[in-house]
Amino acid sequence: MNKKEILPAILEKTFSEIKEKIMQTQDFVDFVQVDICDGKFVPSKTVASTGCHGFFLKLKKITKKVGFELDMMVDLDIKIKGRFEKWLNAIKISEAKRVVFHFGSTQKWNEIFNFFKTSDILKKVEIGLAVQIQHKEKDYVKLFEKYNFDYIQFMGIEKIGYGGQKLTPKVYQKIKSFKKKYPKIPISVDGGVKIENAKKLKEAGATRLVSGSGLFKAENIETRIKEFKNN
Repeated sequence: MNKKEILPAILEKTFSEIKEKIMQTQDFVDFVQVDICDGKFVPSKTVASTGCHGFFLKLKKITKKVGFELDMMVDLDIKIKGRFEKWLNAIKISEAKRVVFHFGSTQKWNEIFNFFKTSDILKKVEIGLAVQIQHKEKDYVKLFEKYNFDYIQFMGIEKIGYGGQKLTPKVYQKIKSFKKKYPKIPISVDGGVKIENAKKLKEAGATRLVSGSGLFKAENIETRIKEFKNN
């Protein structure tokens, strides 16, 4: 099995809350995941729901000690002039080391990958594809192969964009099937990840566990991260 990796999932409406959770975990993990929700692709909204560049610049400044991943739960094709370019430039400003784009959030994959390839800042960024429970494997695998994504992220819950939900068992089979086809590709699971299901997720093939309430509601966050890694 690949190296186990635990990522705190940070889904908040204010910058101060994001900063607090980064400070709580940055000494115990290599990466944190910051969720961006626009109220369009998903009903919920977080801070920077319209791609405010000031937020991404501040995020860059507070993540000097830890790598961070952006989970872009946004409608990239929304018909607002300049919004698509605004989002891409916000990602560039943040200097995130990983970015997850969601299946179904855009048709502009050529533009996205060209933007990353032609930017010195973004050339080494890992690009992930997030897929939901209802998405068909034949559809997302076709896209995954066409653009050579670096990793895949399976959403473990039915309603994305909200924390504190239970893992849906359907995700185990999706992980197993993908792992069988692509044994060397990193597999993330986000949503519903708790210490109780961590071992089963890893046995299915997950190599990165993204946990929000399953981590931050623990009595001791450092201890819970160690439990995740050792489970």
